[in-house]
Amino acid sequence: MKTVVQRNLKAFLDEGREAELVAILKEMHPADVAEILNPLDLEDTIKVISLMDIEQGSDVLVEMSEGSREQVAAEMPVEQLSELVAEMDSDDAADIVAELSGDEADKVLATIEGKEADGLRRLMLYDEETAGGLMQVELVSAVEEESVAGVVDRIRGMDDNTDIYYIFVVDQSGVLRGQVTMRQLLLAWPDQAMEELMNPPPLVVRINEDQETVAQNFQKYDIQAAPVIDDHGRLLGRITFDDIMDVVHKEVDQDFYRLAGSSEEEVYSSGTFKIATLRIPWLLFNLGSGFITSAILSYLEISSLSLLALIPFVPMIMGLSGAVGSQSATITVRGLAKGRIVEGRVWRNIFREVRISFFIAATLGLVIALGVGLFHSAFSLGVAVGGAIVTAIIVSTTLGTIIPFMFKVLHIDPALASGPVVTSTSDVVSLIIYLGVGVFILGR
Repeated sequence: MKTVVQRNLKAFLDEGREAELVAILKEMHPADVAEILNPLDLEDTIKVISLMDIEQGSDVLVEMSEGSREQVAAEMPVEQLSELVAEMDSDDAADIVAELSGDEADKVLATIEGKEADGLRRLMLYDEETAGGLMQVELVSAVEEESVAGVVDRIRGMDDNTDIYYIFVVDQSGVLRGQVTMRQLLLAWPDQAMEELMNPPPLVVRINEDQETVAQNFQKYDIQAAPVIDDHGRLLGRITFDDIMDVVHKEVDQDFYRLAGSSEEEVYSSGTFKIATLRIPWLLFNLGSGFITSAILSYLEISSLSLLALIPFVPMIMGLSGAVGSQSATITVRGLAKGRIVEGRVWRNIFREVRISFFIAATLGLVIALGVGLFHSAFSLGVAVGGAIVTAIIVSTTLGTIIPFMFKVLHIDPALASGPVVTSTSDVVSLIIYLGVGVFILGR
């Protein structure tokens, strides 16, 4: 059905068959509807969302890609957007309002009821890269002395849109004491107190904790939700596994874009100039390394004509060193992102990559030395090229491993190191090594 609707949606709108379209979309999952709307122009997307009821419209807006959602929210009438935001979970609502300009955000918050608007304002204060930026305030909590029957009665009266994984138990001051699963609650006697059932949560998240750390801990403990507390241990909200999945996918996408020296903005931007400005800085970095290598080659040509036999092998040297450097950097970046490489194991990881590079370099160096020596009937040239390859690969691998760690220490995303930075640095360093080894072996 999704493919049929996607192919004919424009016709539904142009022919005025809106009631038929709404009936079809009502039967579809919000994620499928969002996938259909993502590539549409803004005017048609806003029109289709306005045809839906508030509940479905809000779900569809949440499911849309971040770039498309941001554009739709910015162009949608304030009254319509406010109705949709009021229907969302607090974390989703806060994300959407935070993406608006200051004036537009104030207008939306002004149309939402006071208590809910205050909650959104508090959530918007937290950095989006922290637990506070992921947290939602919708949850079920109970004081220690409360009975099972009382909690069950409250749950029955709640909005059925709230997913309940755990009941978080607090004391009279709101300090988190434990949690109770729904299974425990249903199997308990009605007059039992919650403190008799509660267990320590496997994971408790602090409000300012980095979202990548939170995601790693969710995967470690394999849980569906975790409570979020402040510095005094008071329960503030919860983070659910669906929010963690969004973080994981976002981080992976971000790493891939940065590996290419680009940005996710490029996917959602249609402006030629804007896309060009996203790519140019990293290309300028590569261009700078190109000027350096050109200067080195020019010096070689002027100062030592006897070494011109080395020049045909320059692309091979730079290509191999850049490839192994990028491989090491990519492995290191993913290890850091997934928490597999921790602070105490940095040097162990560096030594491991260096050991691997010795085997790779020795194999490639031997093949190249024999190939060049036999093909050119010049044993000394083969030794020069092969020896340079061995040295360049080892150094490039080391750079590809160390540079992401350096970026991490400087609080810069290590993924930035794996694309243009490592490749360009490896090109320059490997060329210098190549020429140095060549001069040493062949003489001037």
